[in-house]
Amino acid sequence: MDADRRADGRQGAGGDREAVPASFLLGRLVDWMARICGALSTVLLLVILAIVTYAVVRRYVFNAPLLWSDELNGYLLVAMVMLGAAEALRRGDHIAIDLLAGRLAGRHARALEVWGNLAVIVFAAALGWSAWGSISFAYDFGSYSSGHLEMAMWIPMLPVLAGSVLLMLAAAVRVVDALAGQGRA
Repeated sequence: MDADRRADGRQGAGGDREAVPASFLLGRLVDWMARICGALSTVLLLVILAIVTYAVVRRYVFNAPLLWSDELNGYLLVAMVMLGAAEALRRGDHIAIDLLAGRLAGRHARALEVWGNLAVIVFAAALGWSAWGSISFAYDFGSYSSGHLEMAMWIPMLPVLAGSVLLMLAAAVRVVDALAGQGRA
């Protein structure tokens, strides 16, 4: 590679453009989507906080409880967790037992990272498959919640599917990076 070309495929000083591997582009896209969903997850946390605060004030100050707040907060909590999972994986913020990982180096550490992320892929695929089946069933049969919102049940299930797919993609990018000998920042 010439000194004026950059490893990330952007133009170097000479102005010519280097081919960018598809895995790099997919990694950038998945990172971008994970960041967007992570930001949305943060917004959902603030919305949940606002609803809880509003419900508490209504109940204890005005003696007029909200009937729908608990149900909606449950749906929003699931969406918050599922949409934030890929961003947490991207940042390395998931709970991990690093007793063994801290003692390994080189290819052994990479192998452990690959196996861990393959486990995430299997889990996310199983969760996504289950979510797809539940969404299809709820949509086909017109299932609605039994709570005060009477919401079509396929709607609050969508973030589980979306989060599972994004988590699976984020883990796949980490596997490719580990196999290529590159760490994720």
